[in-house]
Amino acid sequence: MDRDRSVIGNSLKLLGEVVVPGASELLEGRVASGLAHNLLEGAATLALVGFCPVLASVAVLAIKADSFSRSVNNKSLFTALNVAIGTPTISPPGIPLAKTP
Repeated sequence: MDRDRSVIGNSLKLLGEVVVPGASELLEGRVASGLAHNLLEGAATLALVGFCPVLASVAVLAIKADSFSRSVNNKSLFTALNVAIGTPTISPPGIPLAKTP
């Protein structure tokens, strides 16, 4: 039953992201992060749509995917992808790389 709730909740979050950028974060109760994703999507659209509509579309999809990833995994899209492909995270000089699980 708990798995069913998780699937339904994640489906609603994904559907929300299609309609409103940052919706999945808002549904999690992270209002500041949800609004930041929403404003970032608007700024990216305004800045890039006249210059390169394809790049604007990719930016919007990346912002929506980041919001969804943060709400489901508590990790940014970049971090989740690095962990998935096994790429070590970048650390400042002199500080050893952290082991990823």
